[in-house]
Amino acid sequence: MSWFNTLTSNVMSLLTMEYPNKVLDVKVEEYSQKAIYLREDSLVLYAPNSANEKYDLVLHRPYNETLYEAYSLCRCPTVEMAENKFILFKDKVPMFVSVCKDVCNSASIQKICDLIVEHPTWTIAHLVTHLGYSDCLTEPGIAKFINSEDWGTGLSPLQLAIQDLNVKMVQALINNNASLDHFDNELNSVLHYAASTNKQIINLLCEKSKNTLNSKNKRGYTPLHRACLSDKPECVRALLQAGADVNITATQKETNAVPRKLELSSQNLAQKLFEEDMKYGGTPLHWACSSEVVEDLISKNCDINIPNFDSRTALHVMVLRDRLECLVALLSNNADCNIGDKDGNTPLHLAVQEGREAMVQALIVFGADMAYTNNAGHYPRHRIACESSPGDKILYLLHAAGAPRCPPDQDGCNTGCKHGEEFNGVPPPTPRSAPSRDFLNHLLDAARIPPSDEAKGRLLCLDGGGIRGLVLVSILIELEKKLGKPIISCFDWVAATSTGGILALALACGKTLQECLCLYFKMKNTVFTGTRPYASEPFENILKNTFGEKETMASIPKPRLMITAVMADRVPVDLVLFRNYPSPSEILGVAPEGYFQPSPAPEEQLIWHAARATGAAPTYFRSFGRYLDGGLIANNPTMDALTEIREFEMAVKSTDSNEPFRPLAMVVSVGTGSVPLVSLNGEMDVFRPDHFWEYGKLMKGISTLTLVIVDQATQSDGRVVDRARAWCSSLGISYFRFSPQLSENISMDERADKKLVNMLWETKAYMHSKSSEVDELVRLLAG
Repeated sequence: MSWFNTLTSNVMSLLTMEYPNKVLDVKVEEYSQKAIYLREDSLVLYAPNSANEKYDLVLHRPYNETLYEAYSLCRCPTVEMAENKFILFKDKVPMFVSVCKDVCNSASIQKICDLIVEHPTWTIAHLVTHLGYSDCLTEPGIAKFINSEDWGTGLSPLQLAIQDLNVKMVQALINNNASLDHFDNELNSVLHYAASTNKQIINLLCEKSKNTLNSKNKRGYTPLHRACLSDKPECVRALLQAGADVNITATQKETNAVPRKLELSSQNLAQKLFEEDMKYGGTPLHWACSSEVVEDLISKNCDINIPNFDSRTALHVMVLRDRLECLVALLSNNADCNIGDKDGNTPLHLAVQEGREAMVQALIVFGADMAYTNNAGHYPRHRIACESSPGDKILYLLHAAGAPRCPPDQDGCNTGCKHGEEFNGVPPPTPRSAPSRDFLNHLLDAARIPPSDEAKGRLLCLDGGGIRGLVLVSILIELEKKLGKPIISCFDWVAATSTGGILALALACGKTLQECLCLYFKMKNTVFTGTRPYASEPFENILKNTFGEKETMASIPKPRLMITAVMADRVPVDLVLFRNYPSPSEILGVAPEGYFQPSPAPEEQLIWHAARATGAAPTYFRSFGRYLDGGLIANNPTMDALTEIREFEMAVKSTDSNEPFRPLAMVVSVGTGSVPLVSLNGEMDVFRPDHFWEYGKLMKGISTLTLVIVDQATQSDGRVVDRARAWCSSLGISYFRFSPQLSENISMDERADKKLVNMLWETKAYMHSKSSEVDELVRLLAG
């Protein structure tokens, strides 16, 4: 049993073992027979009386408090250890205890001693700061160390308080004249430390001093860089509001680090990745990880196209890090997507190489050059790995949008890019659509009565559809590329509804299509927030900023505009056209009559009011006075525009009016996309139920019937288009209709970037497939 006795003895020894650094409450009389080896104020190092004893470092309480109680701070077996502990504690512990009575207990003193051992280079001011005793800062023995530094790191007490997120201590140190211009050994200022904390601390510091707002540390990073690295949007905004310079790039430092890809499996790893990015310079835009931060930086005039050390812009970095929202935010702020890095690769080259489908689509629709060659002479199409499923899909994305194959002399090609090959990738599933009427359409075009010689008028019609107005923009961009001049200058008349009305007004006021594309992406994030109906103020503010608050419809000289809306202050409701020209009734001298107030004349009608009225879609926005969205009557305004133009022609011919007029020779109708055809499998009867269990059928019938009625009330395709085409054919007017088949039903208030860029890519692919029709239209418009 000797082994058991030994084990028991060892266990008891462990349980009863005294930890040499544990602070113990002791009685003063226990040390009356011991020799004093060293002494500093109330700190005494007692020498052992025998070989079995240890050196004992004792803190005596002040004599005015007690003569009998003390604290044994540590017990050391050797004189060297004892002397080191004595030197470490002598200038800090006695002073701390004397100025702060709350720490006169073994637990608090233990914390102080442990902290001193852990941070031996801290001064007493650091200790007081870290432990949160702000009331002690005014004591002379501590105040003189307010601006001291940890000689190992250069950390000041104020920087420590910031690092600890102790707002109260930060304020106390500032009130006690702590330096805000201090730099640690890595040249980090107090704002570098604050950049990864919160806006409250940043505001406290900046209220006092902004001297170090744009200072760089040894790695070349400003406080703003650090805020971006730490993914602290509120800190980024606080620094921007304080005036941080967004165009300062990180200073390049020599490093042997090799760029490498990291899997983003955790937030810590993601932050490590951002730090890796910062080694390669650039601006905070390169490291922003949310669209919110991107927008904040751009709003402060951050140069969006500045390259980093690898000649990569923020767009390149967003592609590599798979940040779609950030990529779209940059593109919608006019980032140049045709800049090559040090290897000549554009963001599209990298997106193709990395297999990022949505990013490939986004870059294509925002104008990426698919024939751009890198330093190796490769098109983006050449970098596709055709043996993979993502590669096959991306190949089709490029091919359907018109990406060229490699030239005949290109080496290293695969079947997807080699000259003369026929493999073009794997297309997505074909959505269900309405039966084709191409044959009938060709017959109508062929049977068209030849126009008269004076018929040269041109009409552009733009449908409604909420955020699907992006489709309108994309189609017009493709037409404008072929024309080589602003599309709006090619038409005498423009009729437009809802989102199409806003676009028409923007183009007529001088906005470019690229600006409108960016405006839609900004608008959807600003306007479609919260729940329906959305707040009107953000929408109206955008319209005021776009069109001005005082400009009227009469200020737009040409083309003639017809912006539709619905007068909903009566039954039956009536269609109203906001014009920038005299109405047929005005030309004829017919005074308005009836019980209701007429719409304002062009000289009185504010442009932004017309835009707000035509976009007042029920359930999405509140009505605009007596006006609702024009899509309730004329979501496709072609027929109403033809009626208006005919009435205008008759009015001009019936009077001596000097209003210029050319009979119509062409109508170009642009839609916001056809949604996939779906089956309605539910009941659509509305009836009086005979039994309780039939109420479910009744509710389903009401729901289905409501869907059908709304669909027909806002119809812009189908028979609406057929009627317009047939009427134009009978009048000898060339009719062109562009509206892509969409793969999914995009809601009017869709915000998801992935869905929207896919919709825009489908539009671009559709226009590429209609190249012969586009070329014919361009020929007529140029004639």
